[in-house]
Amino acid sequence: FFDNITHAIEAAKYLWSRLPREYQDKVKWFNADMTTYFKTDEVKSFEDGDTWGFCTTKSFGMANMQHSYKLTLVQGIDIPDVSIVIQWCATWRSLSTLWQRFGCAVQNMSLEGTAILFAEKEHFDEYKTMKEKRK
Repeated sequence: FFDNITHAIEAAKYLWSRLPREYQDKVKWFNADMTTYFKTDEVKSFEDGDTWGFCTTKSFGMANMQHSYKLTLVQGIDIPDVSIVIQWCATWRSLSTLWQRFGCAVQNMSLEGTAILFAEKEHFDEYKTMKEKRK
């Protein structure tokens, strides 16, 4: 998860640069600017294993999904076997936001999931202590 669209797109492009050309279409960005049809198709592609992952914003948890010719607002994409969820930067507004994002990891209780937070160094006590010593 990213807190803005620009960072999500930049991350996806960076990941593409690290992948062989034939796998670059396996990682995509997913945000509020995408059409409902794109989101529906991409979630299906992810569920089928054709897409490996998304660099996404909170829109992944608030997507309009089309099922059987009707449109519904889904509070959280319900994919039971997402094995890894990553939050980039600790800029979220509340712990409940982080908890919601990490909650996208495996919902099937027979599986294990991993949630990772990449936080800026300013949030760590060791960095704060070193900074204080330099003053």
